[in-house]
Amino acid sequence: MYILELYQEGISIELATFNSIEEGREFISKLEGYKCVEEDGFLYESIKLDTIPNYLELEFNNNIVPITKFMFVGEGDIDIYWKEIPNLSKPGNGLVDGVTRVDAYAIENNDVKSYIENREKVFDEAKSYLEEKGFEVSRSYFGSEDGEAILYKEKNSDDWHFLTHLDPMFCDVDDVKAAVDEFLEM
Repeated sequence: MYILELYQEGISIELATFNSIEEGREFISKLEGYKCVEEDGFLYESIKLDTIPNYLELEFNNNIVPITKFMFVGEGDIDIYWKEIPNLSKPGNGLVDGVTRVDAYAIENNDVKSYIENREKVFDEAKSYLEEKGFEVSRSYFGSEDGEAILYKEKNSDDWHFLTHLDPMFCDVDDVKAAVDEFLEM
């Protein structure tokens, strides 16, 4: 199943669920300001806010959903996101399809366990290496928009420095010490 999410300026509205994205697009494309653009192999969907009237009703499968421009808080376009959710009422075959949020990043469910294990290993290696070089290390920004990061400072100093986010690119480096040295030189 897929959740149709409308997003504008930090506010999300989960509007409805559909068995397929195609059904959802059939529904939401009834709005006059709907557009779908492909860029670099990705589809970007949005709705122009100024095309939404004060009130309208969108019908799908004999369900009527009220839509109003007053649902939104800003003046810019409304982004459309599709979130796949598993239907656990149906018998499964093991790990559900989809992604899991890990920090600020969406990780495929079949990769989540190994990603987290590797992420912790990379952090521990970076922390140990920085401590060998005489630095104090902090893991900071839990829950932030950009995700957790490694901070470091010289001992007996109050001046913390940003090293890197614990993002998928950093967590995938082959040589943690070389990556840390590269960040220290910046």
